[in-house]
Amino acid sequence: MTETMDQKHSRRAKRLRENQGIRSLMEDLGKQTGHPDEIPLGGGNPAHIPEAEAVFHETFANLTKDPAFRSLLGDYQAPIGNDHFREIAAESLSSHLGANLRKENIAFFNGSQNAYSYLLNLHSGIMADGSFKKILLPIVPEYIGYADQTISEGVFVANPPNVIQTGKNRFRYELNKSSFDLTDVGVLAISRPTNPTGNVMNLSDLEWMEGKTKEQNIPILIDLAYGNPFPNLIGKEDPIHFGEGRTLSLSFSKIGLPGVRLGIVISNEETIEILSSFAAVGNLAVGNLGVFMMEQLFQKNLLSQLSANILRPFYESRRDFALEQFTLAFQKMGVAFEIHDPMGGFFLWIRFPKLSISNHQLYHLCKDKRLFIVSGHYFFPGLNTDFSHTKECIRLTYCRKEEELARGAQILAEIVASHQAKSE
Repeated sequence: MTETMDQKHSRRAKRLRENQGIRSLMEDLGKQTGHPDEIPLGGGNPAHIPEAEAVFHETFANLTKDPAFRSLLGDYQAPIGNDHFREIAAESLSSHLGANLRKENIAFFNGSQNAYSYLLNLHSGIMADGSFKKILLPIVPEYIGYADQTISEGVFVANPPNVIQTGKNRFRYELNKSSFDLTDVGVLAISRPTNPTGNVMNLSDLEWMEGKTKEQNIPILIDLAYGNPFPNLIGKEDPIHFGEGRTLSLSFSKIGLPGVRLGIVISNEETIEILSSFAAVGNLAVGNLGVFMMEQLFQKNLLSQLSANILRPFYESRRDFALEQFTLAFQKMGVAFEIHDPMGGFFLWIRFPKLSISNHQLYHLCKDKRLFIVSGHYFFPGLNTDFSHTKECIRLTYCRKEEELARGAQILAEIVASHQAKSE
């Protein structure tokens, strides 16, 4: 039966079907039943913050009273957004991104995931001159959603990180400059803050990489879904600005609007023009709701206020609570653990160096207890070296209620404690 199915479908279909990374994560999100014992710490849903939702409710209510409401429901946008909305975004984002942006630098997509499916394929695979170009991930682990987006196979290459101990039970990944190799590379891709670890690459490392990439005219894609200018969860690090060789992507999902599906790409005019062709074929047009809401939020400068006064304080407080709860639970149960310094974003990246089972097996044991986490093995596409963290780490979100975080910490600690190698 499987052989017959393979004969009917493409190699890409077979590859997508076999790799369960992003699909598993999103199905876990979508299939949760609301059972009182469920603890959904796996997905990337933002927290439901009443103060933020009040802003969105008012914005949406204003749209329903606007004469343009008929256009919101009844008209197509251009493939990457109408000029009017692109001009608003360019004007608003210029000051935040330190550049004099024009509408020709702006494109809208149905989420930044959608945008990256085009961007990664634009710069990798079989090129017009017949060469084959790859996607370099300068530091892994890296976002689970990149791995299966490319049409060509074998395009990812990962630079193994340096692991720096930063304190008791704490560590951080840093750029490994000694193994940094641009051979056959067509593009670099990073998220800042990094999903899954919460790492925020410092600007000196980014500029060091650009010193290498500009020599070969290699662009860098920088995913700012959790970064500046909104929701601006970047800790004490400096914000990213737009510049030559950089393509930036922003998302409305992590400000609290994942259902709106709006992603914004900022790039050079040529890249934006090519992306318009991708979008026309793949989507016909960007959805209307996101860009109509964006117009109000940008014109009233609401996102800067929301990020500074509501989102960032909330997530930093919830992060500190989660760190306390998981640290106490692990210590109480005698669990050997390390947590990556959570500099920004929504997640804790936790390593269990004495785990006697794989992190994927741990995921299933947790799921049996209605605790949802994400196995860390999905976050290392293109890594060809032996690195123990690929089997020892998990990702979990701290966006949930404090009660859920406390219960989740206890359950996870109990499971890991019963499945770790005994000290000699």
